[in-house]
Amino acid sequence: MKIGIALSGGAVRGLAHIGVLKALEELDIKPDIVSGVSAGSIIGSFYCAGYSPKEMEEIALKTNLNSFILPSISKKALFSLDKLESFLEKYIGKINIEDLKIPLIIAATNLNKATIEYFQSGSLIKTVKASCSIPVMFKPVKIDKYFYVDGGIMNNLPVETLREKVDFAIGVEVNPFLEEEKDFNNIISIGIRSFYLAIRSNTETSKKLCDLVIQPIELVNIPLFATWKAKEAIEIGYTFTKELIKEQIRK
Repeated sequence: MKIGIALSGGAVRGLAHIGVLKALEELDIKPDIVSGVSAGSIIGSFYCAGYSPKEMEEIALKTNLNSFILPSISKKALFSLDKLESFLEKYIGKINIEDLKIPLIIAATNLNKATIEYFQSGSLIKTVKASCSIPVMFKPVKIDKYFYVDGGIMNNLPVETLREKVDFAIGVEVNPFLEEEKDFNNIISIGIRSFYLAIRSNTETSKKLCDLVIQPIELVNIPLFATWKAKEAIEIGYTFTKELIKEQIRK
């Protein structure tokens, strides 16, 4: 049986994907193909490059994640993703998506054409940066003649691109939604809340296409940019997945 897994965006919560993959591997469930968007595209890149979940966890916990968000001198964005670029180059290298050991599909939004696009070839680093470029926070990334931003705007759980390629599709959604938010401390928190409100509907549609949805509820306790909670996010993903699969087996 061919298995595919779609990894959603979710900033620091995206580290829960590492725990999910770790739990699945321990249960001898290994995806044959991966799709990812935003944070999910980063985790997907490492996994498809051949890193084990344990190695990914070690890298995540020893990396200064705050350094990924640098003030930008550009008029098009508040922050720069240049540090992410050097991080990917260090651990994965300047390779193309089609050169990865496991097939990977990366979702990004074409800002010019107002469409979602799924990349299966081309520069890995440039495509991941495009998939992670939350509008206003980060500047759009130019690929060929078009500008791209975060794929989550139009599809934050890119499972349909896997559907025809696999027999069993798993969707990992790391943004359990809080119905009411009381604290908006700055313009960034307001912008991020608005962004995830906008993508909520497309995620619900995508979840219906999954054979199994993994959505760790306790991630609601982790703010999107709470880098100090990286280990906790990984552990939540791991524990929730182990318990969910055991429950599915009992059924």
